[in-house]
Amino acid sequence: MDVVDLARLQFAVTATLHFLFVALTLGLVTVVAVMQTRATRTKDPALRTERMRRVRFWGGLYVINYALGIISGLTQEFQFGLNWTGLSHIMGNVVGAPLAIETIVAFFLESTFLGLWAFGFDRVSSRVHLALIWGVAITAYLSTFWIMVVNGFMQKPVGYEMRDGTAYVTDWGAILTNGATWFAVLHIAGVVALLAGLFMCAVSSFHLRHDRDITFFRPTLVQGSLLAGIGALVTAVAGVVQLETLNGYQPEKFAVLNGVSGAELDKVRADAEAAYGAGDWMPPAWVGVASLLMVVLGLLLVVLAWLPATAARGKAPDAPLSPRRFRMRLPIIMLPLGVIAMICGWLSREIGRQPWMVTGELTVRDAVGDVSAGGMLASLVAFTLVLGTLAVVNWSLISHYARQGPDAGLLGDGDLFPDGSPRNGKPGADAEAPSRAEVPHSY
Repeated sequence: MDVVDLARLQFAVTATLHFLFVALTLGLVTVVAVMQTRATRTKDPALRTERMRRVRFWGGLYVINYALGIISGLTQEFQFGLNWTGLSHIMGNVVGAPLAIETIVAFFLESTFLGLWAFGFDRVSSRVHLALIWGVAITAYLSTFWIMVVNGFMQKPVGYEMRDGTAYVTDWGAILTNGATWFAVLHIAGVVALLAGLFMCAVSSFHLRHDRDITFFRPTLVQGSLLAGIGALVTAVAGVVQLETLNGYQPEKFAVLNGVSGAELDKVRADAEAAYGAGDWMPPAWVGVASLLMVVLGLLLVVLAWLPATAARGKAPDAPLSPRRFRMRLPIIMLPLGVIAMICGWLSREIGRQPWMVTGELTVRDAVGDVSAGGMLASLVAFTLVLGTLAVVNWSLISHYARQGPDAGLLGDGDLFPDGSPRNGKPGADAEAPSRAEVPHSY
């Protein structure tokens, strides 16, 4: 493998692992924000307390994933500077500003809001605390938008001109309204909802299969199933729309993803050579297989995602759901299928752009920096080990706290329950603790 192959492999590995963190983070923060909104608006103290237990439990799992995802994101910043100096030198005037804004939004505003929220239970008013989690959610999606502005430009470059081999922005409006950006943002919104819903279903079904905390996890099983179903539908619709528009700016990828062959494929090759000169401008054929697997799994999830919700139908709120074994075990199967489909979608979008870094303007070979093969291999091994370790630690921590249940999670608090009732044998509030009227707010 030469330097270009090693650089491509390094970015593929690190970006794939990082995106797994990002997708679950985006989905869970939306879930937590909506849950806390319902809890804050609830008038009944007992019901409000129960809903805030859910906020603490799912919020704790979210915080774990976010913290380790931030570390994984640093590798992407390093790679832009270390391995892709060609992209910075030629396209830096276009991609630099969105990436800088994303960094400020993600690493400063979002992290600040999250820290205030995580340590702000019973320390700030309920409205301020709710605003903080919505601040986290909004800045998270803004961060994603700016990343997709850069990615959309790389897929379909618009609003620029080349002068002496360097790109200059001529129309920020065109860049910010790029169809390749907005269709992808809609697609990602569906994907993160699907993944968060499947994750909620998997955790909830684990406890319900063991008849633990039935009244706590029964609603989240239904909510997760419905969220996953809606996310699967949005993802499918956005994917179809993207595919329909793809032929206009990436005909080579469109041909491979649709399995075009024979004379029609020869025409696509000839058109590419006429536009860019002699060479192989077609993406690797296996991308079509990844795309097909994504479509099959996506359609399967559109059908299956709704089934776990039906397991709770027709039973009392505290009735065991363990006898409904198939629907209780289905989320454990669907969650990895969703992850595989998501990875296949990422491969279809990014590898399908090859051999271009910026379609029609900058090839991957010209974008790679002046790095030796040995240096590239060393950084590939180092980044892979770091991200692989983070993924294992993340999964281990999430599994541990998810199995512990609602009152032993990362954000668990002995003073959480204003009615003083025990949870899993633990007292809700110490008898000597101040009354809820003496703290800033009461959930």
